Amino acid sequence: MSELYLMYLRKSRADGEDETVEEVLAKHERMLQKLAVEKFGHPIPGNSIYREVVSGETIEDRPEMKRVLSAIESPDVKGVLVVDPQRLSRGDWEDGGRILSSFKYSNTLIVTPPKTYNLYDQYDYRFFKMELSRGNDYLEYTKEILKRGRENSIEAGRYLGSVAPYGYEKVFVDKAPTLTPNAKEAEAINIAVRKCVYDGMGWTFIARELDSMGYKPRSGGKWNPYSLRDICINPVNIGKVKWNARKTIRVYKDGKLVKTRPRNKDSVIYKDGLHPPILEKDLYEKLIAKAGVITRENQHTQLVNPLAGLLYCSTCGRAMTYRTYKRNGSPRSAPRLACDNQINCGTKSSTFSDVYNILIDILENTVHDFEFKAEEDNGSARIEYDRMISEAENELRIIDAREEELYDYLEEGLYSKEIFLKRMSKYQDKRSELEKRLSFLRDKSAQPVDYHEKIRTFRHVIDSLNDDNTTAKHKNNLLKQIIKRIEYSRNSENRTKWDSSKPELKIYFHDF
Repeated sequence: MSELYLMYLRKSRADGEDETVEEVLAKHERMLQKLAVEKFGHPIPGNSIYREVVSGETIEDRPEMKRVLSAIESPDVKGVLVVDPQRLSRGDWEDGGRILSSFKYSNTLIVTPPKTYNLYDQYDYRFFKMELSRGNDYLEYTKEILKRGRENSIEAGRYLGSVAPYGYEKVFVDKAPTLTPNAKEAEAINIAVRKCVYDGMGWTFIARELDSMGYKPRSGGKWNPYSLRDICINPVNIGKVKWNARKTIRVYKDGKLVKTRPRNKDSVIYKDGLHPPILEKDLYEKLIAKAGVITRENQHTQLVNPLAGLLYCSTCGRAMTYRTYKRNGSPRSAPRLACDNQINCGTKSSTFSDVYNILIDILENTVHDFEFKAEEDNGSARIEYDRMISEAENELRIIDAREEELYDYLEEGLYSKEIFLKRMSKYQDKRSELEKRLSFLRDKSAQPVDYHEKIRTFRHVIDSLNDDNTTAKHKNNLLKQIIKRIEYSRNSENRTKWDSSKPELKIYFHDF
């Protein structure tokens, strides 16, 4: 068997912004194919070329890089062609170390136009490591320069978002990116804000009102009340631009480096933008004072459990109760969630924080699942609905034909009136069932699942759950919008207080 070589292509910041990803990858492919012919006597086949079209700083963000690292585990792979070492790693040294180890211990060569690296060779290993370090230093320097440029742009009132917020369109004035109002969308925002401030309407009812009036979100479907609220309270509506609201940070979780984008309320920057406002400042301030505000309740009846009315014991079906334990008026231990029928059903209690954190993790995983489905959705759902609609319509045509036959048999005296009515009733019941099914399928087909809207909704709920300034009642209201029921289980034979087993949750989501 001939030795197998792979090719890995990726655009970097060193390539400049005047070339597209496709142009850079095509140029580099021609360069490396020429190198392959010179070195091996033949080009690299198409199924051995890995083209990275996304821009990720970690291996986990680069699917083609992950495929390469998996492929070089095969003893058949002799080497990988790249333009330069920095194409393989652009993140921190955890990723760099993983790449070094993968190529070294799989005995895979790294082939570049100037040099071929064999990482089992001490000199090559050190030199390659120096090249990765140089690339990472350049990356950090570039990031800092870009950060300063963005901060200067914000100071000047420029809009730096890639997509204009609802209510505006992105334009360039004297080469400076800014916004101009979209008349139809700005009108929708003004109507929504006035219904909230002056009519006292809730966001769910406002969303329905906009739907009935023909105002649509950019997705083209129906308004989501939480997305609508976020759109209306955006300070861009009063001529502001903001920066640093959702700064990406990296944290270690379960032994892996993961990226998060928590709300960054303390360090967000607001500046006067170049764009005109679409809301009056006093109206906006009234909105902020009212939107999402929970009326202060009596201290004795104020909701403290955001899971109230949602969490039930999976063993006996009774509600899980939020319990606090005090001694001399002071908390004796952390709040716990316990089954109302705990003694009889045997379900162990858990700390509220354990259950709460597990719930957030499940919601995060659900968002990741939606993100995957959004990326993978190729219209297959619509195709399946069309298939089922076609089958139901065909069954209706068969029933039409059978009913015609019944009339013929009645007229010809082959069926008595009693037999005719009995069999006609059977077909009519079947027809009614099919028509209901058809109506349901057509509605579903006309409104395919909007995973992006689901992502926005769930992300809003997660952000609110992580926000200590959000009241328990507001969190509870948000959870009830997406969740029908949560079933709790923790059935361990070890009944001591030292039992470290974690509870399990099964969540039933609303179908929206």
